[in-house]
Amino acid sequence: MSTLDKITEKIMKFAQLRYIKIIMNAFMSVAAFSIGASLFSLLRSIPIPFWQTFLNNTGLTGILNIPITMVSNLYAIMIVICVGYEVAMSFEAKPLPAAMIAFGSFMILTPFEASVAIQNGEEVVRGVAQNVIGLGPLGSQGIFLAMFTGLIAARLYVLLIQKNIKLKMPASLPPAVAGMFETMIPAGLVFILFIAIRLLFQATPFGTAQNFIYGVLQAPLVGIGATPVGAALYLMAGKFLWMFGIHGDLLAYAALGSVRSAATQANMAAFAANEAVPYLEWTLLTPFTNVHILSLTILLLLSKSEQFKSLGKLSIATSAFNITEPIMFGLPIILNPIMAVPFVLLPGINVFLTSLLMRSGIIAASTGAALSSNIPTPIYMWMTTNSISGLIWGLLVIVLDAVVFYPFFKIAEKQALKQEAEQSAEDSAE
Repeated sequence: MSTLDKITEKIMKFAQLRYIKIIMNAFMSVAAFSIGASLFSLLRSIPIPFWQTFLNNTGLTGILNIPITMVSNLYAIMIVICVGYEVAMSFEAKPLPAAMIAFGSFMILTPFEASVAIQNGEEVVRGVAQNVIGLGPLGSQGIFLAMFTGLIAARLYVLLIQKNIKLKMPASLPPAVAGMFETMIPAGLVFILFIAIRLLFQATPFGTAQNFIYGVLQAPLVGIGATPVGAALYLMAGKFLWMFGIHGDLLAYAALGSVRSAATQANMAAFAANEAVPYLEWTLLTPFTNVHILSLTILLLLSKSEQFKSLGKLSIATSAFNITEPIMFGLPIILNPIMAVPFVLLPGINVFLTSLLMRSGIIAASTGAALSSNIPTPIYMWMTTNSISGLIWGLLVIVLDAVVFYPFFKIAEKQALKQEAEQSAEDSAE
């Protein structure tokens, strides 16, 4: 077995690890939650002056913000429920009780107080309200804790059930009734553990488990990607794996999906509050993940090779909407050394340059609106920046990527033309 095969095998084994699959499936399940809110982000982000004026004058801006705020402020709850559910499914246990126990454990760790500001005339009184739950720990700040809590609580519950540590109910009881009582001991033991964890953190300078996880782990990891270099490396790593037939984008999401989700939800909250996004670079991943494939498809459409031209005609519509499979497998890109350099590097270069231009004020910065990944990049940039400068830059990126692809494309085209000429000669000879 070659070194490349060994590396590929290890990567595939990582993607198939039980707990990696659980986390990946959980985040994919929560995607429906986010996609529903993205429709309202889309409606609120249409950068047409009369439309924005209409939304503001009618009060629809605030109404459209409701589902956006709901998603960003309750995202951790969805994560802990879905992780608990997926843990039970993975171990062939009843998923709903495990999901509810994971949720209950997460709420045990959640502080019952929140910082508040009350305005009394011109005076603003700030303090801490007791017996309330702040939205911060339930949203983007609580994603990592929700993920860990879901894994631990649900796994422990399933283990206790499998070890028959439960109340033995008479066979005469209906299964639904017996099931409720059977979960009493496992659920109680799990809750006792998380009460102990809560008390343990209260005795530390962090005060809560949320503060510990967010301060020590989540914030630093999200911050790494909140730089032009970090975001570029994230995209290029995924494309590099694609070269060997591995769904690199999906694997990168499996490894860092929780980090990306935390940044996305924080950006959505800023968008709903009309504030600057805290993690600019994370807003650029979606529009620039696959736009370079559209540039390559345009070159194929204009090719002298009939094979390339036909592939371009078949793929131009899908590539425009960031659906890449026809080109990935039709050209192909996978295991294609000629296309490897631009395919891997261009997404990172696009994000890096866009970040620098936004931070320098040359083009408008992203607002943090979460939009569908299937929106064409120029339109996506127009809507997420709420500026014509985003549209122009999105179009310019397509052109620049085509320029970078061109010399590599010509090498591939030369080979294709040679093969077509040889095939034509063979057909004529017959």
